Amino acid sequence: MPVTFRPGRRPPIRTRARVKLRPHLRTTTPPPASVNWFEHVAAWPMYMNDRIGDCAIAMEAHALQAASTYGSGSTITVSDDDVLPVYERVSGYHPDNPSSDVGCILQDVYADWRRTGIAGHKAAAFAEVEPSDLDEVKSAVYLLGTVGLGIVVTAQMMTDFDSGKDWTRAGGRSLGGHAVVIVGYDDTGVWIVTWGKVIKMTWSVFRRVVDEAWVAILPEWLDANGLDPLGVDLYGLGEELHALTGEPNPFPEPCPTPVPPGPTPAPVPDVDPSDVELAAALKKWLAATGL
Repeated sequence: MPVTFRPGRRPPIRTRARVKLRPHLRTTTPPPASVNWFEHVAAWPMYMNDRIGDCAIAMEAHALQAASTYGSGSTITVSDDDVLPVYERVSGYHPDNPSSDVGCILQDVYADWRRTGIAGHKAAAFAEVEPSDLDEVKSAVYLLGTVGLGIVVTAQMMTDFDSGKDWTRAGGRSLGGHAVVIVGYDDTGVWIVTWGKVIKMTWSVFRRVVDEAWVAILPEWLDANGLDPLGVDLYGLGEELHALTGEPNPFPEPCPTPVPPGPTPAPVPDVDPSDVELAAALKKWLAATGL
């Protein structure tokens, strides 16, 4: 059944201060060739995005599904009743006033995620990802689970979606802004969740339609066994967030790396005083005899 596109992502306000992820990536190892954080999620709800422009909140809920499944190990799926009040709070939407269905600014969505959250699930912090740096995008997905995208949807993209096709082309007129979440990637593109489905967006389409990207650091992800993001300086990111907001750093200061002990000095042998006197006398006699 065709989806009626409802623009739900408003343009970013570029002059706003924000924390950027790049300075806090401390790994020099390239991200893996592919990542899949979606295969074990049984279903992705529509979250009313076929009726209202709440795509940014649906993106938040889908990110929570992926992060909890592959992090803490148990899928957290919120309900429409959890999503709607977040959309009302962030965008000013009121169900009795259709003209208030104007969508959200993604930075506002992530800020609300950190302050208030959805169904009791808050982000510890969030940062902007540079979408033109594909290695940074991949590293963010690999290390932190998901990346939210602000994109422009074209008529051709909608036609392909309604036909059950992946997004491999982006022609036609622009229909407006949309928000989706990356839940995996490989060398050909990214897997995203939108309108209740996982589809593939090729890297060529990604470069054409993506104009902002954000990552949330979620407690549900940090609980992962072996998936703790060792390649991200979370404390440094939290310090920058503290400088912007005045709120406490949510991450503990890392313990200093212990300095290994130096070599144990060789024991000094006990010397008998008579031996010292004998050595001195022998040295004096040798000097006197010229030997």
